[in-house]
Amino acid sequence: MKLSIITVNLNNLEGLKKTYESVVSQTFTDYEWLVIDGGSTDGSREFIEQHQDKFAYWCSERDKGIFNAMNKGIVRAKGEYLNFMNSGDCFACEETVAEVFGKNRTADILYGYSFYGSRDGTCCTTRLMKPTIKWYDLYSISFPHQSTFIRRTCFDIMGLYDEKCKIIADWKWFVVAILYKNASYEFIPFIIAICQYGGVSQTDKCYLELMEQRKLLFPNFITQEDETTLLINSIIQSSKVTHFLYRVIKLLAYQLYSFKKNLIIKHLYACANKK
Repeated sequence: MKLSIITVNLNNLEGLKKTYESVVSQTFTDYEWLVIDGGSTDGSREFIEQHQDKFAYWCSERDKGIFNAMNKGIVRAKGEYLNFMNSGDCFACEETVAEVFGKNRTADILYGYSFYGSRDGTCCTTRLMKPTIKWYDLYSISFPHQSTFIRRTCFDIMGLYDEKCKIIADWKWFVVAILYKNASYEFIPFIIAICQYGGVSQTDKCYLELMEQRKLLFPNFITQEDETTLLINSIIQSSKVTHFLYRVIKLLAYQLYSFKKNLIIKHLYACANKK
């Protein structure tokens, strides 16, 4: 079996219905679907029972948090690759998974774009993903798990998600996998998933947990070149004139980044609308 799709849900019946419609409409069929519900009381369990013929495995019971639930799915999964499409999130279109696995891909981690917000484009954003990942990229952002496919055997090597991290365990897992275990990765340059706005990952608690984990994971990756960059930055900040020029250049760089990002978004939408 090529793919295991894992969906975690807790009292998000409407989101679960949205995810359900997205998964069952995929033209790609070499997958299994596992739903891990945290003991919902909003009708989610009844919806799962009604459609249980679509699931290779499901449960509805209290858990110890989202990553405990995701780990339950990993342990049960039998696919070559795993994708975590939690309730409220969905694939970009019916052909998405077929396009991902229409080619022979061998990398440990496959990743593409995630859009956040509504599918009509009125309030969608995406982060710029790159084909080559440096340590400082992972320092700043993570792969969106909705638009990532992870080889199942990687969890045997790297271990499951660290449940002591309540919010950023997926980010920590990617850091360890790529920087410490040399996991291979492949960038797929199209929209994989449409994700709901909000969530605990956009809170102050997430930032505090991220800062704590950064201290533990990144000290060994600062190179001589990075130290030189930090020294130059310190020199720039020491003079009002150089600091002003630096701010001007930074503003121009951000405008260029935003321009490039908007071009990519327009291109992705143009490609999506052709399907």
